[in-house]
Amino acid sequence: MGVVQSAERRRPWEEKNVVVAGVLAYLIPGAGHLYQGRLFKAAIYFFCILGTFFGGMKLGEGAVVYNSPNNKLGVSLQFLAQVCVGLPALPAVQQAKRAGAPNNQPMHELRHPLAAPFTGQLVTSGPGDEIHFGALEGRIELQPANESGFADVRGKFTGTLDGKPVDLDLSGGFLIDRPIGAGFQRKLSCGVARGTDLHPLASQTIRGSIPRSLIDAYAAPPDAATLHDLHGRLGKFYDLAIALTMIAGLLNILAVWDAIEGPAYGFGDEVLTADDEAAQVTASASKPSDPSPATGAATAPARR
Repeated sequence: MGVVQSAERRRPWEEKNVVVAGVLAYLIPGAGHLYQGRLFKAAIYFFCILGTFFGGMKLGEGAVVYNSPNNKLGVSLQFLAQVCVGLPALPAVQQAKRAGAPNNQPMHELRHPLAAPFTGQLVTSGPGDEIHFGALEGRIELQPANESGFADVRGKFTGTLDGKPVDLDLSGGFLIDRPIGAGFQRKLSCGVARGTDLHPLASQTIRGSIPRSLIDAYAAPPDAATLHDLHGRLGKFYDLAIALTMIAGLLNILAVWDAIEGPAYGFGDEVLTADDEAAQVTASASKPSDPSPATGAATAPARR
C-alpha cells in the first residue's frame, strides 16, 4: 500500500536550511546530508566520493590534482571537474600560485642544514659506461660550506648499499628539486668524496630523493620533467588516476543537487498523519472491487 503525502506536511529534509545543506555538501561530500539527518546517504557519499578521489590521488602518486591553466579562463578543464569535490581539491588554487613564484626553483646551493631520509642509487661515472651500484637507503645529513669563494656542501650518508651497511662522505655537485612541486618525493643528488680505491678519472654521485612536506606537495602542479617521469613509469594508470579524481568531482555535483532538492521519491518510511490515514481509507473505499463472474448468468442453449 503506497504512502499518501499530505500537502501541508513538510518532509524531514525540508526542515533544514537548503543553502547550508548545499554548501556543506559541496565542501565535504556527505556533510550536507549529515546536517539534514540523512545518515545513510551521508555515509554513502562520504566514503564513495572521497574514496574515489583519494584512490586516484594514491594511484597517481599525489600528482594528479592541480590547476595548471593554458587558457584565458584561469582554470584547466581537468581541474574544473576535480574542484567540484570540494575542500580536498581547493588547495590547488593556492598551490599553483606558490609553485609559480620566482623563488621556487631547483637549487644548486644549500642554504640551510638538511637532514632527511634518503632513497636512491650510488652512481660511479668514469672511463667507459656509467655504472649503477645498487640501491641506497638510509639518512643524509648536509651542511652548507663556503670555502675559497665557491659554494659547496659537506655531509654524510649513513645507511645501506644493497642491504649492507655503508657510510659515505659527501662533497660538492649538489642539486635539489624545487621546494614546492607535485609528488611527495623531492629529487636530490650530491657528489661523494673521492675514495682511495677509486679510479683517478672516476667520480661518484648519489642520486635519489628525500620526502617533500605535505604542505608543499599536496595539489601542487608538476613540472615537465615530473610529468614525463610519471607517464613513463605509470603509463595508462596515470590517466586512470586523473579520471578517477574527475569522476569524484562530477559525482559530488549529484550529491549537492540531492542535498538541495531532496530525494526524488522520499524516504519511503514517512509517518502517516490522521489526514493521510483518512485519505487512504477514502481512496480504498472508492476503488471498485475486482469483477467476479455473475451468479445465475444465462448461458446460451447448446445446439443439439
